Amino acid sequence: MMIMHSWNSINPNTSIDNFKVDHAIKNITKRGMPSVELYQKYKSLLALVIGFCLILAGCDTKQISNSLPELTFKHTKVIQLNVQEIEIINEFKMPFKHPNIEHLVPISPGASAERWASDILKPVGTSGTAQFVITNGSIIQENLKIQKGIKGVFSIDQSKRFNATVDVRIEIFKDQEKKAEARTSASRSQTLREGASPNTQSQLWYTLVEKLMQNFDREMRKQIKKHLVNYAN
Repeated sequence: MMIMHSWNSINPNTSIDNFKVDHAIKNITKRGMPSVELYQKYKSLLALVIGFCLILAGCDTKQISNSLPELTFKHTKVIQLNVQEIEIINEFKMPFKHPNIEHLVPISPGASAERWASDILKPVGTSGTAQFVITNGSIIQENLKIQKGIKGVFSIDQSKRFNATVDVRIEIFKDQEKKAEARTSASRSQTLREGASPNTQSQLWYTLVEKLMQNFDREMRKQIKKHLVNYAN
């Protein structure tokens, strides 16, 4: 996942306002401290501190963690298909607009389904083709009602719900004729509390897709066993 840093526009040549620094020092010296010595000793230090604070203020601290693990399925049992080749086709087109947010997550349901097919399905036959077709890989954001007024001040509500869905079909073709088909649809939802940090949200999205794909794996294996019995082992 890409780490993105946002910086406000700060001119590196901009100097600290000496008048304001002088004024701050002189206010301190009014409290009975040695004015000349204190002024000379701490003027440059205070200017440095103020400058550093300005730089920090310009930074966007909402940095997304880069510690999320890769989502793979190599640890699970492979499925051998009696075909010569397997085609992975993702027909789902991301809208890139609200309420869809799958383009914002660390790994989308569609990309996860592609990875599942790549890790799990293995061609072992001498003819025929299996098509792994992804028809839906969405995550929909739903904004929830939160308490307002005095009660809202003293409560932390769940402010968002994310609904993830993945729909897939596997078709077996022999001699350009479809011989068998298995379909699976899996879904998973998760809520997010108000005021959650970007890192917390990113982790929640990752876990949401991870759990979604665990559901998908179980259901897809059942459907393959039921509908592709002559072509899978």
